[in-house]
Amino acid sequence: MSDSPRVALVNMPFSSGKYPSIQLGTLASLLKAQGIGVKTYHLYLHFAYQIGPPLYEVLCEKRGLLGEWLFSHMLFRDSPQNSEYTRTFKPIFEAVARETGYSQSYLEELKLQGAPQYLTRMLTEIDWGRYTIVGFTSTFDQNVASLTMAKLIKDLYPSITIVFGGANYDGEMGLEHLRAWPWIDYVVVGEGEVPFPALVRQLLDGKEQKEPPAGVAYRKDNAVRFKPSPHLFTEFQKTGPPDYDDYFELLDQVDPQRSQSLNRILLYEGSRGCWWGEKHHCTFCGLNAQAMEFRAKPPAQVFEEFKVLSSRYNTTRFRFVDNIIDMKYIDELFAKLAEERLDLEVFIEAKSNLSKRQIQTLAHGGVKSMQPGIESLSQNQLTEMKKGVSPLQNLQTLKWSLYYDIHLAWNILLGFPGETNEDYRRQIDLIPSILHFQPPEAVGEIWIERFSPYWKWPQQNGIRITGPGLAYEYVYDPRRVNLNEIAYDFEYELIEKRVDPSLMEELTRLTREWQRLHATDDKPFLYYSKAMDFVTVFDGRAPDKPVKQRYDWPHAFIIEFCNDAPKYFGQIRGELNDRAGGAGFDEATIKQALNELLPKRILYEEKGRYFTLALPVNRTF
Repeated sequence: MSDSPRVALVNMPFSSGKYPSIQLGTLASLLKAQGIGVKTYHLYLHFAYQIGPPLYEVLCEKRGLLGEWLFSHMLFRDSPQNSEYTRTFKPIFEAVARETGYSQSYLEELKLQGAPQYLTRMLTEIDWGRYTIVGFTSTFDQNVASLTMAKLIKDLYPSITIVFGGANYDGEMGLEHLRAWPWIDYVVVGEGEVPFPALVRQLLDGKEQKEPPAGVAYRKDNAVRFKPSPHLFTEFQKTGPPDYDDYFELLDQVDPQRSQSLNRILLYEGSRGCWWGEKHHCTFCGLNAQAMEFRAKPPAQVFEEFKVLSSRYNTTRFRFVDNIIDMKYIDELFAKLAEERLDLEVFIEAKSNLSKRQIQTLAHGGVKSMQPGIESLSQNQLTEMKKGVSPLQNLQTLKWSLYYDIHLAWNILLGFPGETNEDYRRQIDLIPSILHFQPPEAVGEIWIERFSPYWKWPQQNGIRITGPGLAYEYVYDPRRVNLNEIAYDFEYELIEKRVDPSLMEELTRLTREWQRLHATDDKPFLYYSKAMDFVTVFDGRAPDKPVKQRYDWPHAFIIEFCNDAPKYFGQIRGELNDRAGGAGFDEATIKQALNELLPKRILYEEKGRYFTLALPVNRTF
C-alpha cells in the first residue's frame, strides 16, 4: 500500500497571498500528529501570480463580493442578475482602476476567461485522483472559487469525498450550502479540530455508512442532518504550531526571490473567542458564531511555538489572528520577548484600554502594528457598541502607540442606532486637537453581520433588516440557493434616523483631510520639551503655521503631570503643592492654568480628568 497522503486540503482565492493559510496549517499539523498523511494546496498563490500580486492583494481587500463575482462565471453565469454586476457596482471597479490601473474591461475579461482558465489549470495540473478526501476552507470571498473547484474535482473523480468548512460554513450557512450543492458530501460546522480528524479517520477506514461525528453535517434520506458538537475545542496545548511547509515549497516555485527574502509573515493563533465579548458582545460584531468563550494557549507555549516557527521558516514576523489578545501575554510573553531583546515584528488585535506601560511592553516585545478596536471618539456611540472603553482611553492608546512607533489600524464607524448630532459635533471638534495622532484607515457606515447582536435582535436595537447584502443576488443564483441563509452581511435601515447627513459628511471630510496630511512629508506634530522649570510646546497641527510656546509653572507642571495618564483636578492640585514647597498654588490659579491649556488643545478633558495630548520629546522612558 502506498504511503502517499490520501487527504488534500485546499485554500482558494481570495485569501491574501502574503501569508500561508492558518486553517490548512493547523489542520495539517493535527492530522500529521495522528499519523494521517495530508497535502495542503495554497492554490490562491497560483492565481495571485497569474494576475500579479499587487492587483491580487487589492482584490482581496474589496467589499461588495467582487472576488466572488470574478469566479462566478462557471457556476452562475445564467443567474438573472450576474451580468448586471458591473453596472450596479461601478464604484468598486472605479476604485480598483484608481488603485491599480486595471480597467473594468480587464476585470470582466478576468471573470470570463482568466478565472475559468485558472480553475481548469488547477484541475489538470494536480492529480486529484490520488486523494480519498479533498477538504476546502472558505472565509469571506473564497466561496465561489471553492465551490467551483470542488464541483470540477467531483465531476472528474466522483468517488472523492468533498468536505467544506470555515467561517462561510458556520451555523445555517453551512447547512444551506450542503443542501444546495450536491457535490459537497460533508460540512464541518464550527471548529474543526475535533470533528474533522474524526471524520477523516472514519472515511479512510471505509466506514462511510456510520453516522459522522457531532459537528459534521451530512445528507441522509435526501435531507440534511446535523448534530452540533457539544464541546468547544480547548486542548490547545496538544495542537502544536501550524505546518506551513507546503506553502513555502510552492512559494519557492512561483517566486523564489520573495520566498528567500525577509518578508515572510506567519499567521499564528494564540486564543479563541473574546474575553470582552463574554461579558458584553459588541453590538455590530459577528465573530465567534459558535461561542464567545475565551480559550488561550499558555504564554510559555506561545513563546516555544514562536521559536519553532521562526527557526523552521526563517522569519521573525508574526501576525496573531486572535480577535483579542490575552492580557496575560503582555507581561508573560511580550515582556519576555523584550527581555531577550528579540527583533520580532508582531501584529495583534487588542482592546483600546491599554496603559502607557502596557503599550511600552508590547512595543519592546516586538509589536509593530496593532488593531485596537477604537471605532469611535464619541462616548455615546462607544456605549451603543458596548465597547467598554471611553474616548479618553482611545486617545491614550493613540498617543502612546505613536510614541512607541506602533502602527495602528483603526476606523471611525458611523450610522449607529441611537446616535445624535452631538456625537458627530464632538468628534468634528476633537479632530483638530489630535491631527498629530495616526489617522483612521477608513471612515464609513457600519454593516450588519450575521451572528451579531444587531442581526439577532434588530427591532430592539432600532434596526430594520431589509435583506441579504445587495451583492449576493448579483453573484449567486437565488433559484438554487437561499441567499438569506448563506449571506454573512445584510442590508438594513435605522428605524429612526436622528443625525443630520451633513454632519456625517463633515466628519468624513475632516477624516480624509487628516489621512491626506499624514500621507505627506510634512506630518502634523505636537510635542513638548522639558527644561528644569519650564516646558516648550511645539505645535505643528496646522502645518502651514507651526507655533512654539514656553510655559512656566504651574502650566509646565500640569503638562508633565498629565502626560502618562489622565489626572483629576484634586490629584493635580495635591501633587503641584507638594512639589511647590512653600510656594503653594491656590485653586483659582490652577483652574486658570487649565483654562489656558484646554483652548490651546494641549490638554484634553473628559469627566473631570485631564490628559496631555502633546508627546514628550524625551524618548528614554
